Amino acid sequence: MTSSGHSLGRGGIPIVMIVAALVPEMGIGLKGKMPWRLKNEMAYFRKVTTTTTDNEAINAVIMGRKTWQSIPEKFRPLPKRLNIVLSRSQHENDGDDAVLFCTSLEEALSKAKKYSKPVEKIFIMGGGELYNQAYNSGQVGHLLLTEIRANKEVETDTRIEFPVYGDQSTWIRQPHSALQELVGGEVEEQQLQEGDFTYGFAYFKKKESDE
Repeated sequence: MTSSGHSLGRGGIPIVMIVAALVPEMGIGLKGKMPWRLKNEMAYFRKVTTTTTDNEAINAVIMGRKTWQSIPEKFRPLPKRLNIVLSRSQHENDGDDAVLFCTSLEEALSKAKKYSKPVEKIFIMGGGELYNQAYNSGQVGHLLLTEIRANKEVETDTRIEFPVYGDQSTWIRQPHSALQELVGGEVEEQQLQEGDFTYGFAYFKKKESDE
């Protein structure tokens, strides 16, 4: 599919990763939405999830139904990506080949790998229940985080429940060069400032992962 050893896992299988933005308390959302709106962070997400090393390939984004519905209708499906939506009840996709509805993460990953175009990377993009399910599935070996700090209190009601930091963490922070190699392009290394928020981009790899 591609000559890059970082774009695909063993045997040409797409790399599966979680991509999320969070505050130090592991909060990621409030009432089904993100408690911040960061222009440069959104541009980073778009760049990371659309960039492939193989011009014939595409990336996939997997999201829960509530995350899908939180995207303004005029912006969905997210362009230049295969959109896969998890819902407990099957939906018709109205003939739109860029959107697939699945009833489980296992089905979503299977359909991504069998898609009509080669899928290079699969991004789990939320919400919280899906992040935690994906982690517990053992399918995810990579974690892309936007680490956000604020000069005010940020209320959240949705959290990442698995340990990312500290002694109980199953993740190892990677150097910035590894992040750029993984995503296939330049990534800002310095902390960014927007309004009340300061944030930076980080890459973690699962311990003992050999992808």
